[in-house]
Amino acid sequence: MPCPSRAAALDSLRFCFEPEAGRRFWSGLAGPPAFACVIASTDTAEIPGISAAGETPEKRRFTAALDSEFLVFGRPLTLPEIPRNPLGPPSPVVITKAALDGLGVVPLIVDAGTRVPPLTPRLDLGGAPGRCITTGNAVDLPPGFRDRCREAGRYLASRAAWAVIAESVPGGTTTAQAVLEALGVPAGGRVSSSMPGGNHELKAQVVDQALAAAALSDRPSGEEVVRAVGDPMQAAVAWMALEASRSVPVVLAGGTQMAAVTALALRLWQEGEPGEPGRMCIATTRWVAEDPAADLTGILSHLPRRIPAVACGLDFTDSRDPGLRRYEEGLVKEGVGAGGAACAALAAGRPPRDLVHAIEEVVRALPPA
Repeated sequence: MPCPSRAAALDSLRFCFEPEAGRRFWSGLAGPPAFACVIASTDTAEIPGISAAGETPEKRRFTAALDSEFLVFGRPLTLPEIPRNPLGPPSPVVITKAALDGLGVVPLIVDAGTRVPPLTPRLDLGGAPGRCITTGNAVDLPPGFRDRCREAGRYLASRAAWAVIAESVPGGTTTAQAVLEALGVPAGGRVSSSMPGGNHELKAQVVDQALAAAALSDRPSGEEVVRAVGDPMQAAVAWMALEASRSVPVVLAGGTQMAAVTALALRLWQEGEPGEPGRMCIATTRWVAEDPAADLTGILSHLPRRIPAVACGLDFTDSRDPGLRRYEEGLVKEGVGAGGAACAALAAGRPPRDLVHAIEEVVRALPPA
């Protein structure tokens, strides 16, 4: 089968915010990217009902480790199976794995502070797991953390002509809402969720409690915000992305979590941190971009700089796998860089149906639940 033209390949992407800038961004990318998945833990994920990124609060402690192990080795090691939504669908890591394998990309695992480190090679930033944001004192940024994050960004940028940065943080959409609101971005009812329909009422209660406990000023610094109500991944990715963007285009692979990271990076940049926000783009899945219970573009429209966003058009409606078909019910939407990895594969010319079949083969090889 002949490879489609670059323009035809880009037709598989959905440019959902600042479409002209997004198309220019993706038209300028060449070759496979460097890919990093930044993992972290936040005790916010222990709140009952806050997340479905793992079947129970106890199992969510292992989600980042299992996602990392599957990305690197194609199988989980810490526990017998990869994370699953309680209603059955597998982790979006299956999408990322199929996309990266097709591109021939070896992922870099970056640990920003986990309770359960993965049994993989990893770049350890020396961070600590995050406390629950309701404390108003959620994240420790130890001495040298910023510099290590920037070194990681430089290293990533040296590996390819462009970079994709993903995340795996259960509870991360709640910390995303808290960070956005602390930065002055109206995010209530707009943040996507691993829960079907979005658990906005619970998120609002948690975020309100967090912001009250933090008692931040009217315009806190980026560091103050993430220390008070964020998670370790957000600080790590913001600094990594700013540094990498000085050399190469950077795709922030995720939905509303990466919108929060972008907002944080822009605040740090406004405060004098070096970086090139014009070389950044958010990439997510159609399930986030079209989520009726969220509003990614509404969030992005309130940021101080217009950062484009694109979504992959994967559709599992006719998938042979029943767990994947449940993605179309809104049970799983994004994570582990699924949208960004899929966009990279589609932009490289892989037909969407071929990528769906590859994802099905990854799922078929999973150990039984």
